[in-house]
Amino acid sequence: MLPLITMTWMAHHLGAEGFGAISLAEYFSKLLVLIATLGIPYFGAKSLAQCSDLGERKQLFSSLLSILLIALMVLLGLGVIGWLSRPVAWIQSDLLPWVLLFVLSQALSLEWYFQGIQTYRFIIVRTLVLRVLGLVATIWLVKGTGDVYTGFVIMSLIQSAIAVFTLWHVRGSVEWRLVLKPQLSLGQRKQLLWLSLSTLCITGYTTLDTVMLGWFTNSIQTGLYTLSVRLTKLPLMIMGAVVMVLMIQGAGLVKQANHRAFSALVQNSFRLLWMVLLPMAVVLFIGAGDWLWLWGGRSFKEGEDVLRIVAWILPFMAISNVAGIQVLLAQNRERDFLKVVSVALLGSVLGYAWFIPQYGAKAAAWVTLCTEAWVALGSVYYAWSWIKDRVLGFFLFRWLIAMLPLGVLLYGVSLWNVSPCMQLLVMGIFVILYAGIVLFWILKEKWISLHEAV
Repeated sequence: MLPLITMTWMAHHLGAEGFGAISLAEYFSKLLVLIATLGIPYFGAKSLAQCSDLGERKQLFSSLLSILLIALMVLLGLGVIGWLSRPVAWIQSDLLPWVLLFVLSQALSLEWYFQGIQTYRFIIVRTLVLRVLGLVATIWLVKGTGDVYTGFVIMSLIQSAIAVFTLWHVRGSVEWRLVLKPQLSLGQRKQLLWLSLSTLCITGYTTLDTVMLGWFTNSIQTGLYTLSVRLTKLPLMIMGAVVMVLMIQGAGLVKQANHRAFSALVQNSFRLLWMVLLPMAVVLFIGAGDWLWLWGGRSFKEGEDVLRIVAWILPFMAISNVAGIQVLLAQNRERDFLKVVSVALLGSVLGYAWFIPQYGAKAAAWVTLCTEAWVALGSVYYAWSWIKDRVLGFFLFRWLIAMLPLGVLLYGVSLWNVSPCMQLLVMGIFVILYAGIVLFWILKEKWISLHEAV
């Protein structure tokens, strides 16, 4: 909820143009972070969870940290040279030093280490405290359309504080030494290579949309698009953490050759994601204008059609998260996943370059939707043996029939001639009701426990 409140405050006070400028700098930073980390967040979390003893875990951490530091030094060196010689014209030049700080601090936040050892208390407390401080600073200092620089500085400083506290917390439990020749087995190196390439491809089609939109159009178009995408992906901020935890659990089950438990985990994960993300897509599609008015203000009203398009990436991402991340990556099938995402990257870059100059934010939305659909279908193709059983099909049929009346009611609410606030209030009541039904269904059918499958 804290990122949602911060995003809402910035969107309302910076307007579409200012929000587009700060979003462009943020997405460019994330693009550099994902390039620098070389797939280590996924590979590190999974590999640490599979370590049999503390000594093996410390050795693996030192090797991965050394790779990360070397990649960061190379990337930051190139970034400083590029900034001093020829600043990036489509990003405010005064933001570039803070972009480099953001990249360094986010890469060193080491969430993957805590996910690998399956210890989450420190991450929760650290993130909660610092995000609250960031929200207070944003409300205090970001007051108008000219505060883009201030807003991004706050984001960079909070991210830096996260990295500093993390490094201080783990200082005594890991070995801090630079290993010029990382001690990874041949199998681990191959996994890291394929996963790094896969991560680079995923980085391309998930961040280049905003970067290329900022390059070919203007900050207003970028602001309209990024707010729509952020609203759409808000459920994934929570569900993404769940997926990472489930991927780590799945990797452990695969190592134990417990295929029945792994199959149950996959089936229940898909059901849970589908029951959450598809209704969210419907809600965003039906009330697109009202959601943009609530979270961004009147200056974002023109982005209604964009939100109606990108809302439908949610069900596709539910499929790709299960089939791609939980199944293929947990089974060390990074090469199959790479085949899917490399085609997605190539198609998305060509689509963005060809259509964005002509049609702007709507073109970016359509290309993004088509890309996510391809990744979902490709992941299902390679993971078909784990998600094809008839029980899953029966579940989808039963669930769709049960939820059809709720969808009709939501659509009826959208046609009421009442204020946006009233429409959102009624939709919120329906969402809470639906959430109760989902929770009851999960507890009744014992999706959380795998003891029956084991």
